[in-house]
Amino acid sequence: MGGRESERGSALILIAATMMLLLGVVAIVVDLAALRLDIRADRLASDAAVSAGVMAMDPFAGTGADDACQVAWEYLLLNLEDTGAALMPPDCATVFAGDCVPGVARTANASAGPYAFMITQPVPDSDPLMAGQAINSLIDGVDCQRLGVTVTRTRQHTFAAVLGFRSAVTDVRSVARVDPDAGGGEVVPLLVLEPIDCAALFTSGQGKVTVSYDLATDTPGFIVVDSNASTCGSPNPYSIDSMGIQKGWIRAIPVPGTNIPSAILSYALAGIPPADITRAYDPTDLTSSVDPADITDPTEPVESWFRLYPTPIAVSRRITRAPIDWRYNCKTGYPDYPLDLSNLGIGGIPVPDCPDTAAPHIDNLVNDYDMGVPLGFDTWTVDGGYSCSIGTEVITVSGDWFVDCPGGFEINGGVVTFNESNLVLEGGINLKSDAVLAINPATSADHHVFIRDGIILKNAQSSLTLERTFVYLEDGAIDLRAGTGGLIWTAPEAGNFEDLALWSEGVNPHEIGGQAGNQLTGTFFTPFAEPFALTGQAGQFQFEAQFITRRLEVKGQGEVKMHPDPGKTTLIPIRAVRLIR
Repeated sequence: MGGRESERGSALILIAATMMLLLGVVAIVVDLAALRLDIRADRLASDAAVSAGVMAMDPFAGTGADDACQVAWEYLLLNLEDTGAALMPPDCATVFAGDCVPGVARTANASAGPYAFMITQPVPDSDPLMAGQAINSLIDGVDCQRLGVTVTRTRQHTFAAVLGFRSAVTDVRSVARVDPDAGGGEVVPLLVLEPIDCAALFTSGQGKVTVSYDLATDTPGFIVVDSNASTCGSPNPYSIDSMGIQKGWIRAIPVPGTNIPSAILSYALAGIPPADITRAYDPTDLTSSVDPADITDPTEPVESWFRLYPTPIAVSRRITRAPIDWRYNCKTGYPDYPLDLSNLGIGGIPVPDCPDTAAPHIDNLVNDYDMGVPLGFDTWTVDGGYSCSIGTEVITVSGDWFVDCPGGFEINGGVVTFNESNLVLEGGINLKSDAVLAINPATSADHHVFIRDGIILKNAQSSLTLERTFVYLEDGAIDLRAGTGGLIWTAPEAGNFEDLALWSEGVNPHEIGGQAGNQLTGTFFTPFAEPFALTGQAGQFQFEAQFITRRLEVKGQGEVKMHPDPGKTTLIPIRAVRLIR
């Protein structure tokens, strides 16, 4: 009996020990499950915080890190339910003061309840936050574009404590970059819309294009090219190409004295099929030096002495013509862009519907002026008794005029001035040698010129002035030749066509040459021009205009220099968020 009782006692002890072990395992499993839920919740919170925060940063300069830190902190508190009342917020303003310095991580620490937080910007390639996968510059961008958030939580075990496991620590990390993509608005002096082909942006001969900076607003030079380079071939194998071998270049200049870089953005580099990354730009342009350098810009970095500067980077979505359509002709049901891709066996590029309240100002203008004599306009040959071909006369008129010259309105040596006038022309404009056409000189109001058919042709020795005047070409082009004649063309400063100098849907080449004392401001929108050519002279051809065109060629013997003007352009959406870790 004693042996059996001893065995029963041993069995009870064994059963009790087994029960304790099973209960311990269950306790650990329960607490581990809770840990997994915590990790999932913490990761969702860190992803949301870093994605929201990075939107406050400039995608190129990396500025705005203090605001990004504050937004990330607020999102962490919003999405973590048990942060408690004991808060130690991050000192965002102090830690992230000043410009981002590549390679030098800045970290703000914070805590709330059981959580400890670390907010990092920039996030260098070597930072532990970037571990786990190889760096891909097309996806990961550069360190000043990145924001990192680390969430560490100490969790008290509920059941496993009976086995001596009182707490555990979880650690999650998230990194996001602000990506050149659709989103916020940037000042882009040059947007090239060609969707698939090469020679979208190119120079020839000694042609040079420099997209400069605006020091007052810390706005760097930006160039955007929409082409995916999928149909490239001889003789034009690259989408961006400084083809002129005689000292030509394509350059975007950073803001001097800052860490704010310039950018050339290429959709081809995104690698989205059928894109051809190898045809995005000519790689030899990055190593082919240009001597002498641009001695007129002493702030220019040494690297830009090559034919292409800076190295183009990817933009992961076409910008399309939508920013201009939405601002000046807001509606639904845009036709695909362009209309002539059917011969290549592919459809056109869709233009998204305008998200705002419909305001089709361009369509309304066409409806008002496309046919007949516009209401309230005087007729040039009937009411004025003037000729369609002006010799050496000097004519000055005021008010709105319908120039009923289907063969074109020609001035040969004469001077014609329209004061405070809106104009509708049946044909084009031809300014011959020594001709002067002044439309709204010294005006204090905004006006428009509507040309039904034909081109604006300006001889090299003639002069053209269009002050605060928007020009609509229904089916034509401009050919404003370089020379000693002057060119002044400024966009409206208010109203439906504010900042818009030219809207031309013509497919023929458009050209503006370097003029004596030229002045150009506003947006020149030529979405089908094949190409829009800017022709320099021996010196510099400077202007503060924005060009949005299908193709752009810079040719001639001099440099075309674009200065961004934030107050007189249409902002282009080129930023979004990409979660990369």
